[in-house]
Amino acid sequence: MDLDEAYSVKTPQDSKKLYASWAATYNETFIKANDYVYPLAIAQHFDERVATADVSTVIDIGCGTGAVGSFLANLRPVLCIDGFDISPEMLAEAATLRRIGNSPVYARLVEVDLTAELPLCEYDAMISAGTFTHGHLGPDTLMNLLQLVRIGGWFVVGINSKHFVSQGFGDALKVAFDSGKISEPECQDTQIYGPTSPHFGDLATIATFRRTN
Repeated sequence: MDLDEAYSVKTPQDSKKLYASWAATYNETFIKANDYVYPLAIAQHFDERVATADVSTVIDIGCGTGAVGSFLANLRPVLCIDGFDISPEMLAEAATLRRIGNSPVYARLVEVDLTAELPLCEYDAMISAGTFTHGHLGPDTLMNLLQLVRIGGWFVVGINSKHFVSQGFGDALKVAFDSGKISEPECQDTQIYGPTSPHFGDLATIATFRRTN
């Protein structure tokens, strides 16, 4: 499996097929093999920007095998983290993760197609790394997910910087801000891969904002 295959995903069915065959080896063949530092960067950014007193529950969108959640759980040990993903195989891997003290990283893991009807739930914050891209999970899906976070709640969402511009994520966030739905996004670029990766230099834009309406 490689990035070209991941970026070729166009439908929810494509995603399920890809990650069903990749889940068991994803941590070794992608995260470790590519020096994938993105999940740690997102978790650290969340920890730096979002006050501990502001959040007790967070939803990890497109949690995959749980890389973001595991880093966030170490930074915020008492934070309750749920995970949504379309792949039951990836969720099964995430379910094996443990915090210091051996409690699960995730309180709840739910198989969700983000383009379909969403579960009825509300969180203090949302975190995501690499889920929103040029495939079927575009700006419209991101805007629909605003409903999962309470008014005043936080979003820390990482999107490939090229896709952030070319697929209209920046424009969608501006419209949401102009219409009073969210606070003005703070956008900061970060490396997706470390210096040992052949993809070093690829950037993600981390958009941090709050729901205001």
